[in-house]
Amino acid sequence: MAKRFEKAREYTEKYKDVLLPCKYCKSTDIVITSQKMFGDNKNYWSVCCSNIGCDCTGNFTSVKKAIESWNERQAEKR
Repeated sequence: MAKRFEKAREYTEKYKDVLLPCKYCKSTDIVITSQKMFGDNKNYWSVCCSNIGCDCTGNFTSVKKAIESWNERQAEKR
């Protein structure tokens, strides 16, 4: 379990320059997180604003898809 959290931190560092800031609070403190679904052995990836209750995309089986979704969402006008 701890390895997926390490990977999430590594991915956050690796992709920090391509993650767009949060369109709601303008924070640039964006993180990649990992979770597992009950009964499933896959890692699911999310990209989230670090401000609690702000914006988040989630449950992608690919880190790149999670990043693409985040960036598309942040590029949309409010």
